[in-house]
Amino acid sequence: MMDYEHLVIERELLQNERRTRKMNIPRPDRGDLRGHGQRLLTSLNHSIEYAREQPSSRPGNFVFKIQYTGLLDINHLQKHGVQFVSQEDNELCIVFADEAGLAIFSDHLQKLGIDESELTYKQILEAIEGVDNWTAEDRKSWIVKKQGFPDEASFALDVELWPIAVAHHPDRLIICQAFEKWIAENDIARKDKLNLDSLVMYRLEVSEDQANLLLELGDVRLVDLPPKSGIQYHQLNIDLEQLPHEIPTPPENAARICVLDSGVATNHPLLAPAVAESASFVNGEDEFDVAGHGTAVAGIALYGDLEACKASNYWKPELLVFNGKILDSNCEFNINTIEKTLMDAVSYFVDEHECRIFNLSIGNKNAPYDSRHVRGIAYVLDKLSREYDVLFVVSAGNFNGSIDPDIPKYSWREEYPEYLLCEESVIFDPAPALHAITVGSIARHNATFDAQRYPEINQLAPASEHQPSPFTRHGPSVKGAIKPELVAVGGNLASPVRTGAEYNAVGHGMGVLTCNNRFMGSTLLSEVSGTSYAAPYITHLAGRLLNNYPKASSNLLRALIVNHANMPREVESTFSEEIQEAYKRSTGREVHRDLAGYGFVDESELFRSSESAVVLMAEEKIENNVHHFFELPLPEEFLRSQRATREIRVTLAYSPAVRTTRIDYMATKIHYRLVKDTSLDNVQRFFNHNTQDETKSRSDAAVNNRDVSSELRGKGSVQFSKWTIRQPNPAERWFVVVTRQDKDWGEALSLEKEPYSLVVTVTDRENENAQLYTQISQRIEQQVQQRARAQERARV
Repeated sequence: MMDYEHLVIERELLQNERRTRKMNIPRPDRGDLRGHGQRLLTSLNHSIEYAREQPSSRPGNFVFKIQYTGLLDINHLQKHGVQFVSQEDNELCIVFADEAGLAIFSDHLQKLGIDESELTYKQILEAIEGVDNWTAEDRKSWIVKKQGFPDEASFALDVELWPIAVAHHPDRLIICQAFEKWIAENDIARKDKLNLDSLVMYRLEVSEDQANLLLELGDVRLVDLPPKSGIQYHQLNIDLEQLPHEIPTPPENAARICVLDSGVATNHPLLAPAVAESASFVNGEDEFDVAGHGTAVAGIALYGDLEACKASNYWKPELLVFNGKILDSNCEFNINTIEKTLMDAVSYFVDEHECRIFNLSIGNKNAPYDSRHVRGIAYVLDKLSREYDVLFVVSAGNFNGSIDPDIPKYSWREEYPEYLLCEESVIFDPAPALHAITVGSIARHNATFDAQRYPEINQLAPASEHQPSPFTRHGPSVKGAIKPELVAVGGNLASPVRTGAEYNAVGHGMGVLTCNNRFMGSTLLSEVSGTSYAAPYITHLAGRLLNNYPKASSNLLRALIVNHANMPREVESTFSEEIQEAYKRSTGREVHRDLAGYGFVDESELFRSSESAVVLMAEEKIENNVHHFFELPLPEEFLRSQRATREIRVTLAYSPAVRTTRIDYMATKIHYRLVKDTSLDNVQRFFNHNTQDETKSRSDAAVNNRDVSSELRGKGSVQFSKWTIRQPNPAERWFVVVTRQDKDWGEALSLEKEPYSLVVTVTDRENENAQLYTQISQRIEQQVQQRARAQERARV
């Protein structure tokens, strides 16, 4: 079968101003405004009294929780003497105030309902439900609440301050200087510091008394234990047939992927030809891999499916592998903050070696996503993705069971798959990162070595082929964004059924084949299981894509990969209808989306198009409050009215600026709609600002034939839907309309023209004589000529 390079499409010259939504937000009916003001004044006075008794690095400065109803105009809170700091959820924000500001706030509350002659922005005071303090309990991270502080004389803590202003603003510097002076006065040792626009973090060495003191400090947002990688590495030697005499070295212009992990055994016979450069970012350790985790990850990132390579004894590396050691010999994070280490490593490999793709199969099991803010590692990855135009591929994290509460309670096998949906198995940092591709795990094998060799029933696996691995974690991410986006093979486990040792899971024979860091003789390969080994398979695909399209942006790589995902039927059928319905009733979401995202990547047309499946690509930049229009170059034969299954897949990816102090997180929203009509003129009228009073806005066409709703896909920064078309109307044309809308607070952070990538796959597999690629190529050429003529007429 012939294959072809993917095609590039261009948007239409027409560019519309976005329609604006007319919103009349109801104000809360407070009835007795005077009574409301007095109640708020009472709660404020109690909070002030509490705050004055707390330790402070800046005496006379206070932090408060503002509870509110409806829409609070946070941009004008300062009119009432308080400074907005952060939204913590849809009904809670944090504010700072000094003595002068408190006097203003108290005075305005006193005047509410009594003397309002000079009281502007009164609706802000009406929206407030109450004033409270950010307490020690609020400052405790998930792991501190769960486990408390370590039972040691001194231990490390990660302390976040409230990110006032931006990194180098004078107000930020004052807060940092005051905090550093305070910790010095309290004999607290500072080990590291990270100062970013939305993240101010210190690594400190403290006693329990000092830790409790920090929990009361007003400038502190969060007190956390240092990250724990949560990596469990099990190694099993497997014999390898004689290797080819000489494994070739990848060409110098091959795609450059970087494995940020525990190091790599760079002298491994399968890896050595492709390993380019190594660097250690772990104090006191070289770049080599003692733990074995990084070597296992690197093997999959380089070769993809090592089982297939071993079966054919075909080893031909196509990528250059760079080794960045960020985990120590115990697979844990070093004394410096992992956020700072990552920034150093990524900037080094981008600046010095032009790496474009980074694999990060690590996770902080101490930081499960709380459905509120993206913090820590995930925020840093989103920031670096945008700054350097690089793609991060991260693992969803492993769920190894829970003790409090007991999950599973009795048996991994019998309680599978229900426990995969529990709160304890939610994704953890950095899996919520919106601009990274997060990868969960599915199983390939379900028979252990013992089950294959012995006739008795000894060990039984919970998952069958293509079902979710028993250890994979679930999403979603920010405001319901789909996470993980993809799944790949990561292994399985089995429970002993005769010993009663249900928790002593067995994985021999059901994992993923990869490279062994402690290789000797015929033990070059090992078997591993975990989401850590699903992620590098996607890294491998991204690298090969970059070989084919070396100028592709990270957005285009993401869009291409996600565009070729399919939800395995086995994942959808893993859960009973009763569980699916109950989950949808309680969350409004589908089980399989939260576990497997958009699904498993089909490689058949990922790299090259065919006559029956054509991939169209566009890289564009869009201004705020503007629409872009793309007419899909669909030939008459594709639009034939005869009944036959055809597909249109559309994926959009972008990497907006982010801020952790806002619930929205992303500063701008870019989304798309797939619509159909008889002409471009007709379509644009439904999106034109000037006609918004005459025509209703258009949403997706053919929603009954679409697999992911526009609302759900639009929550993330990579957005995919598939349309199955059986009997189109040949008179209709199909268009993709892309729209940008900045948040009010995000305009200053966003570019005048924000880049995005669009990928469309058009498929006509039931047509035995399909010449789709040829016909679409001709249609694109016709469109180019039509646009050129239109431009010429405009100049005349």
